[in-house]
Amino acid sequence: MKTIFLDRDGVINEDRDDYVKGVKELKIFPFVPQSIKRLNDAGLQVFVVSNQQGIAKGLFSRNDLNEMKNEIDRQVEQAGGKIEKYYFCMHLASDGCSCRKPKPGLLIKAANEYNFDTKESIMIGDSERDIIAGKNAGCKTILVLTGKLNQEEAENMESKPNYVARNLADAVDYILRDI
Repeated sequence: MKTIFLDRDGVINEDRDDYVKGVKELKIFPFVPQSIKRLNDAGLQVFVVSNQQGIAKGLFSRNDLNEMKNEIDRQVEQAGGKIEKYYFCMHLASDGCSCRKPKPGLLIKAANEYNFDTKESIMIGDSERDIIAGKNAGCKTILVLTGKLNQEEAENMESKPNYVARNLADAVDYILRDI
């Protein structure tokens, strides 16, 4: 079974320069719930792997993070889809942990807990950090342009993804053509 890793901010929901700090600031892209359902319908498990250093900075709480997770789950489940599990790095970038992307710790932890091979997985993210984490874990990678990068910036990345998609729906179309 192939597994899909999704970054959160910029892939599932709009990103913000000042962090998405709560449900009121969480703007889920309208195509996301149906896109996740399509992945599930194709037999693919979906995991979210996301850096959330705003917690370590005291900008929002674990409870706020959990409420945002619950809202994403609610919308995905309403469309008939399911996110298997969320993995968050809540450390500061300066902490030097092994879970903060671009390190592959979150992806490897999911693979170990759910007993799958990351070489059969795809990491979908909106930043070069996501692409590097995916490659470091042995995944194929897809960059979506719903985050902070535009097409030109994507083309100039040092670590190139396997595919550049307009958004998650486009990425899912690409994945499902390849199955």
